[in-house]
Amino acid sequence: PTGFTINPDEVISAIGPMTRAIMPVHLYGYPADLDRLEQIAAAEGIALIEDAAQAHGARVGNRPVGSWGVGTFSFYATKNITTGEGGMVTTDNDILADTLRLLRGQGMRARYQYELPGHNYRMTEVQAAIGLSQVAFLEEWTERRRVNAALLSEALAGVLGIDLPEEDARRHHVYHQYTIRVRDESPLDRDALAAALRDRHIETGVYYPKVCFDYACYRDHPSVKVTDVPCAQKAARQVLSLPVHQWLAPQDVDAVAEAVAAALRS
Repeated sequence: PTGFTINPDEVISAIGPMTRAIMPVHLYGYPADLDRLEQIAAAEGIALIEDAAQAHGARVGNRPVGSWGVGTFSFYATKNITTGEGGMVTTDNDILADTLRLLRGQGMRARYQYELPGHNYRMTEVQAAIGLSQVAFLEEWTERRRVNAALLSEALAGVLGIDLPEEDARRHHVYHQYTIRVRDESPLDRDALAAALRDRHIETGVYYPKVCFDYACYRDHPSVKVTDVPCAQKAARQVLSLPVHQWLAPQDVDAVAEAVAAALRS
């Protein structure tokens, strides 16, 4: 309800004879329940592919995301580490790593030695340098985000009509986003609250406003099963992300919390 990650119990019931992988999304920087998901994947003999695009440095226990299965990370401009564009795949499987390198480089093992149809997914040296220069700061930046999140949670604890993000003791949140739920019984709905905060010069984000098959390109795709997903649909209607990034000063965090409280009181 407050973590927005995949429910392992629903995963078990969804697995069928055509299932080849479980793909948990560590949404907003909060890891999915990888302890359970790893057990399910192993028992079913299927792959575990982590969408860790928003979860650089997140972990479950002492084990980082991206090390439980195949990990996929994004370095888009808004991410906790950025190269402007691009990403990274992590694996401890040598054969898979070799295949990924071939796919990344147009399927070539050596110049004009094509072994499979590939793509041009190579990151430039300049992009890599930009990203590598930030790695040393990741823990510091993450801690600043966590402090800002704690300040927001403390300040908003008594505000009616919203649910705040929670963190399991074993699952380490890196707060790529600080995402609240604006409940249906709130004095303002999600969009009205976002508008009220904008009037107070506080930007928010809605990640994400629809479930995937609300878009025609997926709804009509033969490989997409359109089914009832009430939790995801409810979240799409209610989620609102507040500023939490590492460059906020304590007074900025106070201003965000005060604006949310004032908007819901008015």
